[in-house]
Amino acid sequence: MISLPYKHLLSRCFVAVFCIFAVPAVFAQVNGEDESLATSYAKKYKDEDVMLKSSYQFFTFDKGKNALGDKVVTIEENSEYEYVGLKKYSSTSHPEFYNKFIELKNFKRAIYYGSKYYTLEKGGYDRSVTGDDVFFDDSRVQFFSLRFTDIGSAQRVTVKKIYDDGKYLTRLFFHSPYPTKERILEFKVPDWLTVEFKKMNFDGYKIEVKETKKGGYTNYVFIAKDLPPYKNELARIGRASTDPHIVVLIKSFESKGETLKGFDKVDDVYEWNNRLYQMAGNDKDKLKATVAKITEGKTTDLDKIKAIYYWIQDNIRYIAYEDGYSGYIPSPAQDVLSKKYGDCKGMANLMTEMMKIAGYDARFSWIGTRSLPYSQSLPALCVNNHAISTLYYDKKTYFLDGTEKWVPFGQNAFRIQGKEVMVSNGNKFEILTVPLSPAEENKISTKADFTLVNESIKGKVKVALTGDQRTGFHQSYQELPTTSQEEFLNDFLEFGNDNLDATNVKTSDLKNRDIPVTIEGDIDLSNSVNTISGDKYVGIDFFPKSLTRFVPDEKRIEGYDLDEVVKFEDEISLTIPAGKSFTDKPDNLDIKNEGYEFKGEYTVANNKITLKKTLAIKKSVIKKTDFANWTKFIESIKDFNKYFITITQK
Repeated sequence: MISLPYKHLLSRCFVAVFCIFAVPAVFAQVNGEDESLATSYAKKYKDEDVMLKSSYQFFTFDKGKNALGDKVVTIEENSEYEYVGLKKYSSTSHPEFYNKFIELKNFKRAIYYGSKYYTLEKGGYDRSVTGDDVFFDDSRVQFFSLRFTDIGSAQRVTVKKIYDDGKYLTRLFFHSPYPTKERILEFKVPDWLTVEFKKMNFDGYKIEVKETKKGGYTNYVFIAKDLPPYKNELARIGRASTDPHIVVLIKSFESKGETLKGFDKVDDVYEWNNRLYQMAGNDKDKLKATVAKITEGKTTDLDKIKAIYYWIQDNIRYIAYEDGYSGYIPSPAQDVLSKKYGDCKGMANLMTEMMKIAGYDARFSWIGTRSLPYSQSLPALCVNNHAISTLYYDKKTYFLDGTEKWVPFGQNAFRIQGKEVMVSNGNKFEILTVPLSPAEENKISTKADFTLVNESIKGKVKVALTGDQRTGFHQSYQELPTTSQEEFLNDFLEFGNDNLDATNVKTSDLKNRDIPVTIEGDIDLSNSVNTISGDKYVGIDFFPKSLTRFVPDEKRIEGYDLDEVVKFEDEISLTIPAGKSFTDKPDNLDIKNEGYEFKGEYTVANNKITLKKTLAIKKSVIKKTDFANWTKFIESIKDFNKYFITITQK
């Protein structure tokens, strides 16, 4: 479900998609103050076309009932956004998202002319956020195309929304995709309501907070000024970990003399989650025959568990589902089974029920992926965005995620590693942590032996993959049509190097996800040989070029999340004829930083030179404060990598 905090994140993508919907050209009169402001911001933000002069959201609270008949707190939002063009004929769009929890009551666009704004449109273009062929989603969007004829041209968008159940207003971010002069969030809280505004990532930002009491209300105002634009960058650290925002916690409220609970502590969140889980309506009798068939012939408990786990991975297709409360209630296990698809909740529900039928202690569980940095102790629905099944077996705990294809039993997808998980157990629950997998368990090991004969270099290469690297390979390879798999394997052994040519490729059993993946074949490296005045120059170091994408430039705003920890281990040798010799070799390189390290060395023994190197990414996050070290690290490896060995006649 796309909620309010993300309304600006997709703004610019809507510009490209919806520019075909032209609006009549209106030549606004430019206000001198706006022109001066736009000129100033255009100098500061040379790559930006539009700015937000002001962004104001005002929230009030009332009482009502949700679709389940519960007494709840409802929220009304009235917002106003003033946009100013920074360039002639610039444009953008303003989207407003809504769904069964959020009613879009009023949506207007106005243009500034003379000394005031004139309303041009009431109600924007309306469409579904996601395609019906992929998602079942109640999320919709209305948007206005905003076009600015001159520097300083101004337009205003006003919005009114109703949140039918206040617990689904979870987070509000301050940054938008535009340079913003002023951003204000104001909450008018009645005395009958207990609410907390949890401040996240405020350190390092000048955000003014005001609190005033008057006439049975308390007004909370958060003011941020001169904010730079939020940028979607390659492998950017999730904004919830870096950007200032507020988590809204409705703790309790008074209604007709009684105090009604909201989310005051984690127990309240579990009570709500578990209530929706219990509404799934599972019919175990409709699953028993399938479980019996899946486990038929399996003699050990471990084999039976794996059979169920892998069957769900291989036979149930993941399809996201959002439809009001139905989007939070798991689909009945028997429906997921019969339809052969489900979202994470439905697949976790089916996994849990099948394991139980087979006689194992499995429990439905809620978890937040790594994009959500919140602890389960924070009583809010934004903590979790995923569902899995937790299995207790043989005095160990396993976290089973049916949406992750080709993950072997006992291995956890990186996106949930290190995260707390809320495990159901009837009216009780427990909080566990998914263990982190060290880089040592996620290896790409390469062994290559080459021989120089006349003008050609040929040899054999073998690559072995373990852990997340093995799973990542499977997830790419297994989705390909059979006609493309051979080419994929050849490309894999050629390491993206145009000078390599792989043939006679063989692999381990790629139907078995429990074993390491091995790929081996013959390699012709002849195209990389350069001959000058009788001497030959050749490179045998194959640098993982993907890392070069993560070298920051001066425009980079935030750090990287590489989304993996990994260790490369290479041993590459070259044997030359007895009448030739190596004239030199590069100096050894040994770099150790917190979170990443490299070691490479060449050794010569008679007519054979061997390169041994290791590259370990032990922490997936590269913070901006570490950019200097990280850049030096990558550049040092690149320099080591591009060394050409000189081969001469003795």
